[in-house]
Amino acid sequence: MNIQFRSSNPDERILSNFAATPFSISIGEETFQCASVEGFWQGLKSKGDMRKHIFLQSGLAAKKAGSGKKSDYFEIGGRKYRVGGKDHEALILEAIRQKILQNPRAADALRRSVGTLTHEVGGHSKPIFKMEKMLMALRRELFGH
Repeated sequence: MNIQFRSSNPDERILSNFAATPFSISIGEETFQCASVEGFWQGLKSKGDMRKHIFLQSGLAAKKAGSGKKSDYFEIGGRKYRVGGKDHEALILEAIRQKILQNPRAADALRRSVGTLTHEVGGHSKPIFKMEKMLMALRRELFGH
């Protein structure tokens, strides 16, 4: 199963970070509303109201909203995170977990998936974290396979 938003397979699309799969996530003392994992990921690159605005984006709009924003660190929920660090990875994993737990269609798609998940989208994208590995880890944790 190749997880990507342009797939003709609805299970592959719903598991994509771009999918409109609203969830809330608590970080420190704050709770944030997000429209997609991509919106969350890209929103971490901004601050204040702009961050909240990007959190509410999905699809290519979310990707474009974070485009060109580079930093070595970001702050959220009263903590400072190093981009690409273990704590940053844990935040992304938690966002994906909340997406699955709060969206029955995404949970069903992950539960139905078998074997190795891939994320081959072409182009020059080189994600910091391998979301397909995160999805497989969550599949083991939540569904036992």
